[in-house]
Amino acid sequence: MRLLVLLQRMAFLCNLLFLVCVIIMYSQNFISSKELQSYIIILGFVVSFLLNVIVNIWEAILLLNRKKSATPSWLRASAFIFIIVQIIFHAI
Repeated sequence: MRLLVLLQRMAFLCNLLFLVCVIIMYSQNFISSKELQSYIIILGFVVSFLLNVIVNIWEAILLLNRKKSATPSWLRASAFIFIIVQIIFHAI
């Protein structure tokens, strides 16, 4: 369960970087360092989606087995909302 909490927190941070990536795409490039921009794009677009898939599948398994999750409900809800937004965003 501690691993799930860690993955949830990492996914939340990467989801925030996903929002930064979307802002970068639709506005001027406000990050001058190309290296930092590369890290943000990789963590925001790739890692956040993978972590969200892992976390949401793990939460679904816990839900199907009727076990209580150790993570806060707002963190679970944000991971679910972000994966829906990412699926819609990547589909467009």
